[in-house]
Amino acid sequence: MIRILHVADVHLGARFSGLGAKGGEQREQLRRTFVRCVDLALERRCQVVLVAGDLFDTPHPPRSVASFAADQLRRLAQAGVRVFAVAGNHDAAPDGVWKRPDFLGRAEGVVVFGEQPEAVQLDFGLVVVGRSATPGQNPLEAWPRPRGPAVGVAHGPVYRPGQVEDPAAIRPDQIRAVGLDYLALGDWHSAQEVHGPPHVSWYAGAPEFLSLDQPGFGHVLLVTVEAPGKVQVEPVRVARRRYQRLAVSVEGLDDEALRAQLEELADPELVLDLTLQGLREADQVFSLHALQQDYGDRFFRLVLRDLSHPRLDEEALQRFEPATVLGQFVRRMQSRLQASGPEERPYLEEALQLGVAALQGRGVHG
Repeated sequence: MIRILHVADVHLGARFSGLGAKGGEQREQLRRTFVRCVDLALERRCQVVLVAGDLFDTPHPPRSVASFAADQLRRLAQAGVRVFAVAGNHDAAPDGVWKRPDFLGRAEGVVVFGEQPEAVQLDFGLVVVGRSATPGQNPLEAWPRPRGPAVGVAHGPVYRPGQVEDPAAIRPDQIRAVGLDYLALGDWHSAQEVHGPPHVSWYAGAPEFLSLDQPGFGHVLLVTVEAPGKVQVEPVRVARRRYQRLAVSVEGLDDEALRAQLEELADPELVLDLTLQGLREADQVFSLHALQQDYGDRFFRLVLRDLSHPRLDEEALQRFEPATVLGQFVRRMQSRLQASGPEERPYLEEALQLGVAALQGRGVHG
């Protein structure tokens, strides 16, 4: 049985300019969380650590950041843990940190895979294959197919129809073709499975909060290779910060009720992304700027958005020109309303308002 820790997308040295005064605090938290990742590998007696790219936010991090990372990687090597790393799209460069002799000398024992796929045979029977990120290059192209228990480490996007269709994206058939028991990936900041058995592949996600666009951060993965084709993956939370995306219907809501919700949720470690949605009445007004000022310091970060839509009266509905799609929709719905009975009418009135909002491109789920 072989125990592996898979970590990726730490982004040491990230600036966090959007966090204002809290940016420096979060930069330090990235360091503390990475120390926690190393501690976990030692506590769980992992034999291998796979660093799947973007350990740094830039290929030229400040010397203090590079020295810190090297010292943490050396802790693993000194404990007998084999460490394998690839550069990601953020920290790869011909003259970048992963090529610097001073960094590599300090991070003793770390194997850094280059731009071409390489395979390393370990004395306890595991083969590790890896390749650093190269712009426009598919990370799994021309990989060897090793025999026996084998794992890989790479950094890049996975092909998803309609979402990620870059020719260089990793495809499921490629994951199967390389025949690994486990493929450790970096690039996506949310922890998630990419491919199931017998060729298991995961994104570890970012171990700490980086941005609002990929909320499933906060983990490293403990991977156990029990036998060829038999792998267990355990996501372990290591982040200090938490993220919550909350959609709140404006139906029956006022400033006082919204303040009560913020009071209940307040947490200095929480990133709260709250969106108002649904149809609001003409007299419903939300003072989001004042709420942001009053409660912003009660959270690590508070984001308030109003995507609700005003309920339009008859005069407003008639302003849509009959020749437009909106105008035609309004008039057809009004014709249905005139022919409807008392039980159907409330549903059609709601459908009319929601349809107008949708055709105007407003999110009104409620």
